[in-house]
Amino acid sequence: MSEKKPLGRRLMGRIGRVIALALALTLAAALYPRVRDLVGRWLPKGGYQQVSTLLTHEMEQAGDLVAVRHRDTGVMEAGMNALLVGNINSVKAPYAYEIGLGFHLADVKLTAEEEGIQVSVPAVQVLYDSFQITGDPQISDFWHLLGEENYQRMVDSQAAECRRGYEESPEILEGAWQAACDELTKLFIQWAGREVPLRFVAAAQEI
Repeated sequence: MSEKKPLGRRLMGRIGRVIALALALTLAAALYPRVRDLVGRWLPKGGYQQVSTLLTHEMEQAGDLVAVRHRDTGVMEAGMNALLVGNINSVKAPYAYEIGLGFHLADVKLTAEEEGIQVSVPAVQVLYDSFQITGDPQISDFWHLLGEENYQRMVDSQAAECRRGYEESPEILEGAWQAACDELTKLFIQWAGREVPLRFVAAAQEI
């Protein structure tokens, strides 16, 4: 028959085990966030999630991305016709048109994956454009005075036509989208301080 330990020693032993367990739980709770972050860095997706968070913050600070800029020059030729009379006035003037295509970086969405980061890129849009008459216009209004209002209407019409030439061109828009992806790649390398595997997708193609 084994000898029983005194009650006091048994009680102290139990208290010691309870204290040891409490200390172990406290230590585990304190170390858990650090261990979790450390393990997250070791796992591919966890590491890419951290980079994704950094890049998202940088994009929020950057604002807009102008992927391509174009400048066109030409000659505006416009006029007004009247029933039975025909052309009653006309304008001929040189112009310059500038446009920038891109998107708001806040609309770019990043998703961490096992193999890298998925970059959801929106369709490009006109971020700015301007139309200017660059020389003295040649105005012929012998039959009917052109007037400032009609002249401005002609200028606005020519500016809108220039803009439509870009907005309605699939080739230009696709080229600008690809240029934007290339520019994003460079920015991400700069912000992250290293190359990160990226997979670009068009936002409209997301399920």
